[in-house]
Formats: sequence, C-alpha cells, structure tokens
Amino acid sequence: MNAQQTITAKTIGNPDGGLFDNPWQHGRPAVDDQVAIFAFEVTKVDQDEQDLRTYHVAPAGLAREGAIGPAQDQPQGITVRWVGCGTGKVVHAAEGRNVDPTCEVLPDDPRLV
Repeated sequence: MNAQQTITAKTIGNPDGGLFDNPWQHGRPAVDDQVAIFAFEVTKVDQDEQDLRTYHVAPAGLAREGAIGPAQDQPQGITVRWVGCGTGKVVHAAEGRNVDPTCEVLPDDPRLV
C-alpha cells in the first residue's frame, strides 16, 4: 500500500490576502491542525517559461471552492494560475517565523498534489 504524499506549503499568502498575508495566530499552524490548501502553478519567471507548483495554507475556515482563473502576471515578474484548493492536516509544523515559513501537510485529497 502506498503512503499518501505530503506537500511543503507556505504558511503565508493565499488568494484572499495576497502574497504576504499571514492569517495565523502565534504558534499556528501546529501538528494535527486542519488547514485550507491553495495550489498555484507558476508558468513564467522573468519571461522564462516554468512548470512549478506551489502550495499555501490558511486556516481551514478559509477553504472554499471558487473559479480557477487564467494565468495572471504579478508585479514580482512571475505569472501564476490558481489551480485548486482543498483541505489537509499539518504533519510537521513550521519552526520559527522566518521570511518564508513552510509546513508539511498531508492533503485530504491526493489529487491536489
């Protein structure tokens, strides 16, 4: 039996609050917290084609279904497209509050990976 794949997700940035929005209280997200997961595809960085996927998490109450739109150019020189959202459970919490904190999450739906 295959184990489900975990993802590394940024704890800041989501479709509602923008790249630098930090929706978390101090000490969160913690292990076993249920979270909303937002998946994005990065298709261009500084005019170079890319094929990257990035994940961001927010408190589970922020999860909702919404339109998955076309790619959008960002002021930072990247082009991104929101490809979906879901929920999951934190299996390894972020340590400290560095510039780009991440945590390990096990998605409820493995198709999000």
